[in-house]
Amino acid sequence: MSFKNVEELDREIARLEKQVDSGTLRLVDERKILSDVSNLRKQRKNFAGLEEAQKVINDLKTQIASLKKTLDNPEAKALSDKYSEIQKELDAIKAEQDSAFKNLNALRDERTKLHGEQQQKWTAIREIKDNYYKARKAYKEYEDEAWRVRREKQKAQRDAFEREKRKKIADKKLEEASRLAYTDEILTAQGLIRHFNPSYDFVSLGLDEKKDEGSSFRADVGRTVDDSNLKGMKVLKKEDREEDYFVGTGGKKGKKGKKGANGSPAPGTPTEAKFNLNVGVIEDFAKVKIDPPMNQSDVPAVIEKLAAKITEWKKNQASKTEEVS
Repeated sequence: MSFKNVEELDREIARLEKQVDSGTLRLVDERKILSDVSNLRKQRKNFAGLEEAQKVINDLKTQIASLKKTLDNPEAKALSDKYSEIQKELDAIKAEQDSAFKNLNALRDERTKLHGEQQQKWTAIREIKDNYYKARKAYKEYEDEAWRVRREKQKAQRDAFEREKRKKIADKKLEEASRLAYTDEILTAQGLIRHFNPSYDFVSLGLDEKKDEGSSFRADVGRTVDDSNLKGMKVLKKEDREEDYFVGTGGKKGKKGKKGANGSPAPGTPTEAKFNLNVGVIEDFAKVKIDPPMNQSDVPAVIEKLAAKITEWKKNQASKTEEVS
């Protein structure tokens, strides 16, 4: 927009300031108008200088008009020449001002263009950031949901495991509570008797003939009983003698007997004194609180003790069960 004088500039500035003072403009429009007001004020300063120059020019024109009346005399002619010279200078000044204003407008247009490009770039950057944060938020929500599902699944598995564990414990306690007293001791003693005499008749003790496979199997594992018909001696490793077997000898041996034990016995030597029991059998004897046999000749007496124990347990089983209940 071009203005012819300072008055037009002042009217435009007043109009724009009135719009700003009304408070009805958006923030973006208000900033733009304030920027235009600032530029118009700068133009007003330039117009003020031009008006001063215009006043000088008008004064000179007035002088020239008065002098033209006296062009015929030499003094008037000199003044005319001087006027022409001054006019040229003024024209040169005006040309420079026009060039300056032209360059100023070009720079202003370039600035406006660059500002628009800058706003476009900022808008693109904001869109990229918004998309990034949206994707990041969506990913976090996905991770949180996946973690929640895993946690609930693990909790459900733990709860199921704990329920099953408690159920097994309760079932075991119920089973133990429903069993008669001395059941374990009777089964252990019955298994020990079968270990030494598989054909033993338990009917006389008030027991059925159904064998307890678990106790019998445990008793049979690792059992070694020397047969009198076998000649020689069973040779055991050192670790077997120290860890796995209890060896009953039926009495102490002297040095001579010990020396003989390290070598091969002479043919025909009795082997009844040699008697081997594994650790499981010895532990079962400890459970029923009866000493294990030291040799083959002690077996019948030990069986009688076990039978007596079974008879005693069967006799007191009902009263003990009632007492415990």
